[in-house]
Amino acid sequence: AGQIQIEAITSRIDEQACKKCGLCAAVCPYGAIVWKKGEVATVIEAACAGCGSCGATCQFGAITMRHFTDDQLIAQVHAVLAEQPQEKVFVFACNWCSYAGGDMAGISRMKYPASNRVVRTMCSARVSEEMVLEAFRCGAPVVLVSGCHYADCHYINANRQTVVRVQRLWDKLEKAGVRPERLQLEWISAAEGQKFAKVMGLMEELRKTVTMAEIEHGKEALRPKPKKAAKKKQAAVAS
Repeated sequence: AGQIQIEAITSRIDEQACKKCGLCAAVCPYGAIVWKKGEVATVIEAACAGCGSCGATCQFGAITMRHFTDDQLIAQVHAVLAEQPQEKVFVFACNWCSYAGGDMAGISRMKYPASNRVVRTMCSARVSEEMVLEAFRCGAPVVLVSGCHYADCHYINANRQTVVRVQRLWDKLEKAGVRPERLQLEWISAAEGQKFAKVMGLMEELRKTVTMAEIEHGKEALRPKPKKAAKKKQAAVAS
């Protein structure tokens, strides 16, 4: 019998945590997730390319992306912003295009501000709302989500979910009294080292406009709300 070599970075669904909503199947560009109404979703690993769109979409923690788990990426956010976060431009960059664009800028010896700190993801669609919000909670003055050009995504069309997610985040930031422009979205190809350098320069200029008061407000305003069960428990203890 023949064999199929699959990606090491694939998604895995926790059957106990799955809420059977089917959102993961709806956003998978490869049709690698099988779901029927009222049933737990399952992953066809031979078809999964590991973009991470499903993992970023799941709101119940039911999906784990091997080698690029939520915990690993959040840990990088914490590490990058552990010291003097107000001096840094925080960047999520997709592996195939924008991260490679940064490499191109480097090997071409293009000049751009040294304030940027890049966290690599396989696709911009892997960046969840929680990851971006956590960066702001840790004191990031500005956050950039960058990926392949809209019609040139390495994972077919996964970056369409990036647009949906960032637009939703802009709304959340505005409602929380945080300037939406502190979160930027850019498409940078692997060959666009010059654009990468230009965008880093623009992000640095934007960073300089963010005050410490804004950063502190964002940290407080974007704190996760206590869950209903936790609120009831606190009320019971208080009484």
